[in-house]
Amino acid sequence: MRPKKRYVLLRSYPQKPPENSKFLFQNSEGYVFKTDLRGAESLREEAILISGSIWKLKEHPKVLYPRKVHKRNGMK
Repeated sequence: MRPKKRYVLLRSYPQKPPENSKFLFQNSEGYVFKTDLRGAESLREEAILISGSIWKLKEHPKVLYPRKVHKRNGMK
């Protein structure tokens, strides 16, 4: 069985990242790390978002950008 992974989005680079974590990339929101479940729990207090899917961090997640204005679909 494969070990479970988590992707963690942090505002700032941690002083001591967990041992099994790997820095992936930086976007406009912060730093993205790939880590195991224990590493994700240790970073939970500092994290903006923790997800099992990398696509939720690459796209603009609903947690970070809630839609406040409804757009009209269709013709004007």
